[in-house]
Amino acid sequence: MPFMLSQLIEAARWLGALAVLSLHVNNMFVNQADIMSAPHAAPAYVWWFFTGSAIGHQAVVGFFVLSGWLVGGAVLARIGRGEDFLRSYFIHRISRVYVVLVPALFLTLALDALGRGLFSDAGVYDQPAFSGHSSAGLFLASVANLQGIVFDHFGSNGPLWSLACEFWYYVCFPLLLLPFARNYAPAPRFASFALGLALTAGLLAPQSWFGFGFVIWGMGAFSTRASRPLIRSRWLALLMLAGGVALIRLLARGPVLVAHPWLNPASDLAAAALFVNALLAFRDAPQSGFAALHSAFHARLADFSFSVYAVHMPIVIFLRAAVAHVMGRDWPLQLATGANYAAALVVLGTTFASAYLFSRLTEAKTGAARRALRGALDRLAPPPAVPAPVRERATTGP
Repeated sequence: MPFMLSQLIEAARWLGALAVLSLHVNNMFVNQADIMSAPHAAPAYVWWFFTGSAIGHQAVVGFFVLSGWLVGGAVLARIGRGEDFLRSYFIHRISRVYVVLVPALFLTLALDALGRGLFSDAGVYDQPAFSGHSSAGLFLASVANLQGIVFDHFGSNGPLWSLACEFWYYVCFPLLLLPFARNYAPAPRFASFALGLALTAGLLAPQSWFGFGFVIWGMGAFSTRASRPLIRSRWLALLMLAGGVALIRLLARGPVLVAHPWLNPASDLAAAALFVNALLAFRDAPQSGFAALHSAFHARLADFSFSVYAVHMPIVIFLRAAVAHVMGRDWPLQLATGANYAAALVVLGTTFASAYLFSRLTEAKTGAARRALRGALDRLAPPPAVPAPVRERATTGP
């Protein structure tokens, strides 16, 4: 992968995770209901802009595009090269997801139980979004990555709905495309296609974001085959992306969305297309300039961005309950004061640091998990032997 494209992707990963975290911290600790009716200092307006639901949602759209680009694009490339890739592909995808998902669910279980026990007077866990979500059935449904598609989310970890969608894109996409992988025998190719079609149809049946998200994920995947971007200039591509997201934040909200609900999917498709163009522009441009992207800290922060996304919500909810227990049940609901912003910043930092520690025990072990899974699978079902290459006998003449 070109260096500048890799750096852009790393920056987008951690900034997107931070945007989602900021949205949820804002919802729990900062009430800006009077932002349009009373004067505020400039930082309050900056906070309002960057922590709004539109920014957080577009970050999730960006995650879908990136996932399609990195995972779906690799599938298309391997099919194009005629590689036998399915075994290695599923080892990588399953280990990548489950080395984080299962510990994240157990952390959710522990923090929710602790929060209910210590801070029952806060009333946080009694809210409809969390009450009744702690059953063993929902835990197992989340282990199966069906949260947000077929079943409700487990505990306080609502954001895991997007991981469920992505997991099934990982499964369905290569199965649906396997008829084009002519290196496999016809029978397994078309049996895989039938399985992929049945899975996709079954997951489309419930009312969820799975189908529309698959379109955005597919945009990321198939755009890797584009010969060039529509806008070649990296600066212009980034400016258009930033301007498009800013317009969505300012215009596609409140009564406007109620009156024109089609703006939601239209905005998502537009933002996804602008992001795709930026990725293509950085793929094809000279690998120089943009000094801000050269720093190694983008990769260091991106290395645990998955963990930030996977565990931030139960941590934020636990801290919200703790603050309400100390400051009073209605304190986080008051119109925001400096103390609310300070609490939100402390929670942001605490959650980011906690996710990093969590990642050292989980996400950082992805390579080891892949080796263990590959070893177990090789023992259960050894891969077919690769015939040794036939050496031509050297000759000196007829």
